[in-house]
Amino acid sequence: MLEQRGQMLLTAALGLAAAGLILGSPGALLAGILLAVGLLGEVMRLRSGLHPMRPPWGLLALLQSHHGAASTEALTVRSHRVDQTVRLQLSLRAEPAFAGMDVRIHAWVTTTGVEVAVRQSSAQVLATRQAVLDVEVVARTAAVHRVLGLRARLVDAMGLASVEVFVPCPYEIAVLPRSLPLEPNRLAETRRRVARAVVGQQPDKVPGQGDELRELREHHSGDPFKHIAWKASARRGRLMTRVFEHQRARSIFVVLDTGASMRDGRIGMSALDQSFDLVHSLAERSARQHVPFGLALVDGRTIDQRPVLEGLVSLRDTAAALLDIRRTVAEDLTPMSDEDLLDAVADYLRAVERVPLPNDAVGHGYVIYRQRTVMAALARLPARERLPARRGPEPSTRADLSILRRFCRAMDLHLPYRAALPGTRRIAGLADGVKRALRARNGPFAILIVSDFRRTQGSHEPLWQACAHARRLGHRVVVIAIREHDDR
Repeated sequence: MLEQRGQMLLTAALGLAAAGLILGSPGALLAGILLAVGLLGEVMRLRSGLHPMRPPWGLLALLQSHHGAASTEALTVRSHRVDQTVRLQLSLRAEPAFAGMDVRIHAWVTTTGVEVAVRQSSAQVLATRQAVLDVEVVARTAAVHRVLGLRARLVDAMGLASVEVFVPCPYEIAVLPRSLPLEPNRLAETRRRVARAVVGQQPDKVPGQGDELRELREHHSGDPFKHIAWKASARRGRLMTRVFEHQRARSIFVVLDTGASMRDGRIGMSALDQSFDLVHSLAERSARQHVPFGLALVDGRTIDQRPVLEGLVSLRDTAAALLDIRRTVAEDLTPMSDEDLLDAVADYLRAVERVPLPNDAVGHGYVIYRQRTVMAALARLPARERLPARRGPEPSTRADLSILRRFCRAMDLHLPYRAALPGTRRIAGLADGVKRALRARNGPFAILIVSDFRRTQGSHEPLWQACAHARRLGHRVVVIAIREHDDR
């Protein structure tokens, strides 16, 4: 693509060549040909970087934090929040043959819900020193996001020709939900009627109507007459009242619906986004107050369950479960044909990892294309997807599809989530989450059931039966219906 200066030079070259032919002037003809050949050579030099085994156009890009740390492998630092600005640095360097080019950035390729802005949209790259640009990243949803690369226009040093390029600079960032001012103490009061409830947990003892004597104090107006301690009053010469205490369990267990209807809506405003804010804020406050906290994620069945823990261990476990649920790639949750899954992985490998895979493969070539794609994905799997103890259950029963789906989970490639389940199956999943809370340790719990309950009318009976059974065992049940955020 010729720039304005290149178009003017081409027009001048053609004009000189035409004048030389018409007027019979060899000098003008030669000058026009030399100008056209020089312009053609500059265009060919700019496009000579289209080699599949080298970085595009001899341009190297690296996105990292201000402290010089690139994308982390373990993803243990999860300090960023939704709507918080994360400041990064983009380093650009060109090979000697392509030094002096101007890079004009006009778009970024990221996962859904990420906005990237650069203060200076253009820079000149040199081989001797790298150009550094300040980049600001804002995530609108809580997830493990990835910046895949940037789309830019490269203009040669003389400003004659330009070409559109995609430059990969992968960077991974974990973003936590918003923090809400919640108080678990107001919610987590449950009754103790079962012997197993005291296993593994010491209850709090608070004043109230109980069976154990807490203290003796002076009688105040409004105290029950039957609580007056007559013998103590006679000894002290004034009315004394007995104050009793009861035990209070302070454990929380959340059953969160993560189905397709919860994911619908605007980015950052869906019912699932609001549920993440609620659940993570409860886990955060519970960790500070050493309140046991457990979590079950359901969608027709229990997809993931985290044990009831206390302190920062519980908060870290909850954050990992909430962020990873957006990277779901199991076959029954993200149905895709083998060909579509293979093409999605191959497109990513070609664009970002620069793997020289063929674009079209039919017949016998399709087998080789499939094998090369699977092996390339396996070679680029991070450590957490290689170790069975860290990667979790296999997302597919077939080994090759499992590798591809684990690669999609690691690189956060978008796979279409399944359609919304019927109301009866959704309610059955929520009821199963309540039953898992009844079998968990450190109970009884304040069981929170969080869902949007869309299109579930007339099918709630199994859930109410599970809730009634939980209340008979001393648990307290709170049902929270969440809708998409409305600005009004």
